[in-house]
Amino acid sequence: MNRYKRVWDNTLKKQVYVHRLVAAQSLGRALLPGEVVYHLNGDKHDLRPENLLALPSQAAHMVAEHIRAQTLTQDVPLFELEQMVAGSVCLPMDSG
Repeated sequence: MNRYKRVWDNTLKKQVYVHRLVAAQSLGRALLPGEVVYHLNGDKHDLRPENLLALPSQAAHMVAEHIRAQTLTQDVPLFELEQMVAGSVCLPMDSG
């Protein structure tokens, strides 16, 4: 099964997704309501900040997945990712 890794948050008293924690830490802020985190290389276990992209909505995430799938099959997408998910937030590259 390809589940996202979770950890217990004592403050919230619930489990939270690690990729969302990494994205928030890299952005230096909490994720906004509705923001979702996209794994650029498609590997849900690759939690490097440079592999994560905060997107404004689930719809933008679906567009990114569609473009990635077209690229993997060598189909030319009609639009570039940046055009389709305007308003997305790129995470800073890890300096370490």
